[in-house]
Amino acid sequence: MPDFEALKALQLYIKHHIEGVMIGMHQSPKTGFGIEFKEYRNYVPGDSLKQLDWKYYARTDHYMIKEAEMEKQHDFIFVLDRSLSMNFEMQNTSKFNWARTIIAALAFLADNQHDKYYIFNQENPPKDFDTFLYRMIQIQTREESNIRDLNPTREIRNKSTVFIFTDGYTDAEELQDLLKNWAIASDQVMLIHLLFENEEKLEFEGKYFTFKDLEGQGSVQVNTQEGLQDYQRKLSAWKKGIKDLCSKNSITYWQITGSDDIQKATFRMLNQFNQSRA
Repeated sequence: MPDFEALKALQLYIKHHIEGVMIGMHQSPKTGFGIEFKEYRNYVPGDSLKQLDWKYYARTDHYMIKEAEMEKQHDFIFVLDRSLSMNFEMQNTSKFNWARTIIAALAFLADNQHDKYYIFNQENPPKDFDTFLYRMIQIQTREESNIRDLNPTREIRNKSTVFIFTDGYTDAEELQDLLKNWAIASDQVMLIHLLFENEEKLEFEGKYFTFKDLEGQGSVQVNTQEGLQDYQRKLSAWKKGIKDLCSKNSITYWQITGSDDIQKATFRMLNQFNQSRA
């Protein structure tokens, strides 16, 4: 994982590891735009020869112009949960750093496709990739973070793809509203659920273990042998509820377990996202 204290290290990491994942989030051969075929029309003197469909001419012996229309600008919007529970770690890397790294990787892909990308609710969004990375390093979790602040206030004008990064540890109704509102406001939504492998398995050496609330609500001692099965059952039901909510709103669900390296996780996530749109 990259060192978030150094911009140069993050730049090198993203460009070295993510360039191999250029499978594309959508095709965009011109700056900010894509080209879609519209219709044929007869050639008239003065038309550019570049627009002639030579394959059509070979089949029919007629000169035809292949017209195209410009696709609307495509926005990639990153919705980032900044609650303190995102500081939970696996293998010395927090959920929040995982989220920031994947966002940086996705922004790198979008930048290479000349698409617009930004962190939702970030003031004065940067207009270039290096500045975006620098701002990403500065973003931190915060105690007063509220998931209600991540709701869209209006429908997004441009075609948009939204990536929501959260561990889901919030009020169920608030999470439901967040997903439903983004599904309405944008074209495509993917929920990246940061639920680490060590959270699900809870493997402990001793019989008793003290859990500390990252949101600052104290701690509790638990008999891990007695409580493990009940915990895993409840967590499984909770995760299924989130998956069902995503399915209901036509949102692609993807879990980050923290066990893969960033390149593999990003590749698998984008592959899942592309398959869901097929």
